[in-house]
Order: sequence, then C-alpha cells, then structure tokens
Amino acid sequence: MSEQQFKVCKTCKVEKNIENFAPNQYGKNNRVLRRPVCRECYSQKTKINPTQKKEFEKSFPRPQIGEKFHCPVCLKMFIREHSNDVVLDHSHTDGSVRGWLCSSCNTSIGKFDDDVEILKRAIDWISNGGTKKR
Repeated sequence: MSEQQFKVCKTCKVEKNIENFAPNQYGKNNRVLRRPVCRECYSQKTKINPTQKKEFEKSFPRPQIGEKFHCPVCLKMFIREHSNDVVLDHSHTDGSVRGWLCSSCNTSIGKFDDDVEILKRAIDWISNGGTKKR
C-alpha cells in the first residue's frame, strides 16, 4: 500500500491529495509531474478562444518539426525538435490569442500570472541587482 502524497495548490493555497492535480508532463525515469494548480482551480482558468485559435493557426501556422523558429520574447532562434517546444500563447483573462512563443517564455509568462506589475517588479529586481543594492 502506497503512502498518500499531498501538494499545495498555487492558486487556492489549499493542501490537497496529489490526485487532485492533473498530470502535466514527465520527468526523469518517466516520473509523472503534475500541474501546480489543482483541477478545480485549473477548470476556472479562461481557456484559449477556440474560434480565434483556429483563425490564427490558419493565418499563422505553427512551424513544423525541423523548421526554424524565432521567439519574439527571448529572441532565440532554434530548429524545432519537439511537438511542445513552440506553443500558442493566450491571455488567461479573456482567452484571446497572442501568438507563438517558445515553451520556456510561455511558461515564464504563465508563472508571472500574465501580470504586467509582477513583470515590472521582476525587471526592477534584475536591473537593481536584487537585494545587493537595496
């Protein structure tokens, strides 16, 4: 019998059984990594507008595996190797499509909750050398 595992939801801050967090990706040795947000909170997030997504993808198709991609945020250029290395970014406020980003930039923006004020504080933190100059 395995011991129950628990995790705290990033959104509601409630400790819940690990089964309340959907699998998100796989780590080393095929270990299941789970979303940082519980299923209940995740279900309340604004999803990408499906009509807008379809229209965007028709006009601006995702680069194919083996094609070059230039991320408009980090400005890195790379050859696509994986199905999830370029993702369609969208607003979690209204579901509107913003465009293709590398998965790293998309994840970073998501970790800052799409919040411009948090991003400004992060820029200020980096610009001022963190706590060294405070």
